[in-house]
Amino acid sequence: MPPAGFLENPHLKFLLFGGKGGVGKTTTAVAAALRQAAARRTTGEQVLLVSTDPAHSLGDSLGQPIGDEITPVLSAVEGPVRGLGTLRLFAWEVDAARRLEQFKARYGEVLKTIADRGTYLDQDDIASFFDLSLPGIDELMVIIELADLVRQGTYGLIVVDTAPTGHTLRLLGLPALMEQWIHLLDLMLEKHRYMLRVLARRRRGPPDEAERFLQKMSADQGLLRALLADPRCTEFVPVLIPEAMAIEETGRLIDALAGLRVPVHTLVVNRVAIWRDCPFCQARHREQAPALGQIEARFAKQGYHLAWVPWAARPVQGLPALEAYAQALFEETPPPPAHLPPTLPPLRRPHPTPHAPAAAFAPLWKDLDCELLLFGGKGGVGKTTLAAAAALGLVERHPGQRVLIFSTDPAHSLSDSFMQPIGNQVTPVLSAVEGPVAGGHGLHALEMDAAVFMEELKQLYAAQTDEAFEAFVGRRGVDAPFDRAVMEALVSTTPPGLDELMALLKIMDFMKEGRFDRYILDLAPTGHALRFLETPGLVRQWFQALTRLVLKYRSVVSLTKVGEWLLEQSRRLRRVEQLLPDPARCRFVAVSIPEAMAVDETERLLGRLTGLAIACPIVIANMVMPLTECSFCQAARDEQQPHLARLARLGHRLIQVPLFPYPIQGVEQLRLVTAWLGGNS
Repeated sequence: MPPAGFLENPHLKFLLFGGKGGVGKTTTAVAAALRQAAARRTTGEQVLLVSTDPAHSLGDSLGQPIGDEITPVLSAVEGPVRGLGTLRLFAWEVDAARRLEQFKARYGEVLKTIADRGTYLDQDDIASFFDLSLPGIDELMVIIELADLVRQGTYGLIVVDTAPTGHTLRLLGLPALMEQWIHLLDLMLEKHRYMLRVLARRRRGPPDEAERFLQKMSADQGLLRALLADPRCTEFVPVLIPEAMAIEETGRLIDALAGLRVPVHTLVVNRVAIWRDCPFCQARHREQAPALGQIEARFAKQGYHLAWVPWAARPVQGLPALEAYAQALFEETPPPPAHLPPTLPPLRRPHPTPHAPAAAFAPLWKDLDCELLLFGGKGGVGKTTLAAAAALGLVERHPGQRVLIFSTDPAHSLSDSFMQPIGNQVTPVLSAVEGPVAGGHGLHALEMDAAVFMEELKQLYAAQTDEAFEAFVGRRGVDAPFDRAVMEALVSTTPPGLDELMALLKIMDFMKEGRFDRYILDLAPTGHALRFLETPGLVRQWFQALTRLVLKYRSVVSLTKVGEWLLEQSRRLRRVEQLLPDPARCRFVAVSIPEAMAVDETERLLGRLTGLAIACPIVIANMVMPLTECSFCQAARDEQQPHLARLARLGHRLIQVPLFPYPIQGVEQLRLVTAWLGGNS
């Protein structure tokens, strides 16, 4: 397949870009959409560029407002991009929460009718649940919207800029979840159909509004699921950079996509360092060589095509820069050289920028002195690295304490950062030299498999439901097969987003038991992190509503243990709600890099944290270019200065951490970052 294979495929209808946070997914997706629109100019087909990441950046990348309406992509000088004529390229940043409200307004009465026909709930019960916002269900709206677009056929091609890996896989798994919901709703209607046949002695007539709604949803789901698995019309393009953590995550992504039957043909390898007469550039080039070889061996030999894009001195933003990126992406670019020049002298450690005030490098450990630290920011800014480095620093400053660093992101990377297996068990972090860090009682790590906790909940609820129905049959002498089937289907249908919260509740148990003195949470990228922080209050409302329901119908069916469990979860969630806005116990560390799109997202993040009353005393500017005599490095450094100034004006303590010429992995290298966090230059 040639480098522009996904551009040249005339049958392509669905093109998705994804990968680890910060590898250039949005840039690659936008550049590809521009080229696709140009290529389809003669056919008159329209191209739609869609962002499914809750923290959208299409507008930032294009340099024009987009938002939650399908918007023509314009050039400030020429009008429609590249003279494409009337409205050929469009962009859309999907506001899933808003779309959910519109969906409820459009189909709410139909859904209430189905629930009324298929459950024991009365109208008041149904209305009270319908007014609640189920965490994560807004993601399902993205899939429904995409299915609508595919069915309408307005656009010859839909290009999707996805969220980072973990949540992208969740999104791609939603058609299966949608199928489960449709099955659940159909079971509810089947009870109504049976009642009409047996009791009212009516034959099944033309479908009513509820039946038509279900038929439409089922058809849309089937269409989208078939399209996602069609290798002629669909391609998922993983984007990665030549670093070990990105390679490992890409491998896991490709394996997961294979399980979902989503076609993958081409990988984009972004930010490949070019050999220049500069020690820093040469060190980056040298450090990337093993990773580039691993990419060739791991992916090219499996039959995937690799498209190489060189590292640019300036961020790719605005139409001219995007078209230059597209040209580099789609040209016949040979792979980087396999052989390197002779061994280079070691790179001198970079020093803090002289433009930063001395106070910016004062020790920050006092600001990190709390029970729960949250590290968050845009994908790819180094959240995991900085969280791990901070964890090491806290352990070394408090050698008698136990510290747990954990992740709830579905795409974990703590194992990659510490260079040791971690997984779903609390694991001591080991140093190759010293054994367990701080003598074995200091730092521990956990990559939480939230699905395990959800499975425990399902088993509890399923057992209680069976017990309740057996009691019901015993008292009434008649089984309720439709009701039993509905409850069993409901137990097996897990809304997206709830599993991550169940993992946090497990941490609350640790806190209650006093298992650790400090906790550090490596959050998912901004959009999903914010939703995660807003979820406890929403879920507590659901648990309270379910508890009221159990109490209301306790004379009909007994769910005593479930009621007790729901009450306990409500209490745990209340403790989470009290913990997050308490600055003495919980603080947020915002991680950014000195680039326009990252600073824009950081400003939005800080505004949302203020609304949530979560304290954020520190902003870390990561990957600051060091001073060198290289014109390429100096251009990159000059580009960063205005963005560093913007971060400094945000009113938080600003800590600058340099860009290292090599990936930071393992305890010894993480300690270099720890020293910078403490100002030990």
